[in-house]
Amino acid sequence: MNKPLLAGLALVAMLGAGHAAAQSTQPVQTTRPAQAAQTAPAAPARSIDQADVFLSVCQQPENHDACVMYLAGYTNGALVQTLIDKQPPRYCVPSNLPRKEQLSAIVTWMKGHLQYVLEPTGAVIYKALIGTFPCR
Repeated sequence: MNKPLLAGLALVAMLGAGHAAAQSTQPVQTTRPAQAAQTAPAAPARSIDQADVFLSVCQQPENHDACVMYLAGYTNGALVQTLIDKQPPRYCVPSNLPRKEQLSAIVTWMKGHLQYVLEPTGAVIYKALIGTFPCR
């Protein structure tokens, strides 16, 4: 495998591990109950499943390959679901548009629609795809 692909896979694994760790972390118990009451819980790890994190992460050049893989997985999954449901496509990405340019278009749309960044990434990507690549 080439280095950018390995780096992208490592980033995806790291983000997934951070999300899993945040979901399973329990507060540490101390021997003094009064001290435990004063200790604030640790902030949960930020997850790429949140659109604001996706936008932030995917604007960094070193993360582009991982974000392209995320977008490819999303769009392929949405396509399969459309076929299973026997529904017309909701968006039409030009077949000759490289994935990196698709990602750039999605990031640009997200930056212009910041009111959605606190929603789940999948929902925002879906809105971005419909808004950026409408079927004609």
